[in-house]
Amino acid sequence: MTVTPENIDSYFEQYGWKYKRDENGDWITGFRGDVQSFRFFVRMTEHWVYFTISPFIVGPKNPVCQQRLHTHLLRLNRDINMAKFCLDSDLDVVLTVELPREGFAYSEFADAIGAICHYADNNYLEILNLAQNPDAPSRYLSPAENDLDWGEGA
Repeated sequence: MTVTPENIDSYFEQYGWKYKRDENGDWITGFRGDVQSFRFFVRMTEHWVYFTISPFIVGPKNPVCQQRLHTHLLRLNRDINMAKFCLDSDLDVVLTVELPREGFAYSEFADAIGAICHYADNNYLEILNLAQNPDAPSRYLSPAENDLDWGEGA
């Protein structure tokens, strides 16, 4: 069975979360984490259901921050489940969960919301710091990489 918009409406109600629908039919919702409030949307395509915070962090303009942040995100993605951090066309950081529509049940809906909330809340400050401060430490960069001169041409 393929999930329908009516199923998503009922999943939100069952989960106990408020939402609204926009003119494109996407669901807009959000949550207040420990360090930040996050707004995200749920979108259905022919084959997929997407839960997305976009932008999660505005992409850094500083090339050193950009290089260190991208390295951090690639290594972070290796360690997380169900969700992924990616870049949009403006190089802003996006957090998303993508699940197939076929067989999409309430348990997958609840898991997707749990994953996006968990990873957003647990990673926001570190990712924000890396995007803004070229000297910010990263748990995904080795001590040598944290001390490396990441300047142009490095």
